[in-house]
Amino acid sequence: MFIGESAFGNPCGVLELKSWLSDTELHQITREVGQPVTSFITHIDGQFHIRWFALDGEINLCGHGSLGAGAAILSKYQLENVVFNSKHGEVVIAKRNDQYSLLLPSWEGKPCTVPLEISDLATDAIDVFSTRDLVLVLSSVETVMNFQPDDERLRKINEYHALIVTAANGNSGYVLRYFAPQIGISEDLATGSAQCSLAPYWFKKLGSDSLNVRQLSMSG
Repeated sequence: MFIGESAFGNPCGVLELKSWLSDTELHQITREVGQPVTSFITHIDGQFHIRWFALDGEINLCGHGSLGAGAAILSKYQLENVVFNSKHGEVVIAKRNDQYSLLLPSWEGKPCTVPLEISDLATDAIDVFSTRDLVLVLSSVETVMNFQPDDERLRKINEYHALIVTAANGNSGYVLRYFAPQIGISEDLATGSAQCSLAPYWFKKLGSDSLNVRQLSMSG
């Protein structure tokens, strides 16, 4: 829906259903659609509800899947904004002229230790916390760029949705990379939901009113 000549970004499928199907059926449809994430929407009693499925199963929040679904619904119903209800909170998408905005839940991280299975991957970590995800705060942008994940070992830390590595980028920004082999995504290209974990941390850490964010994936 937003694709340009460069075709950067994250693809997703969007399906609006009359009523919810079984989890097995939703997963089967997702695999047939073949995109990294498929968003399923229902419109029941005047409210929109959303669920997201990756190729390996349901996920609890997806930023680009929400944005794609929101753009489709805003266009179909000629709305300026839409609120999606999910199991993990409300997601709001709005459109002003040709610009879209996305409002996601905020997750406060809790200090934690690194699981033994990946302890050697965290030797450069200066801070570690958890939300839905396990977050390693590294010492520099270069360290994030050079981080080498291990998919096999990451699959063993089932208590977390994904591993995020991040570092400050100047006084008002941060970089990140996002790894989720547990749900079939070795490294995500662009991850809106990661900001639910990272933005609250970096707002406090940097003391800035706004943040510039760059995801150091293949798409930059």
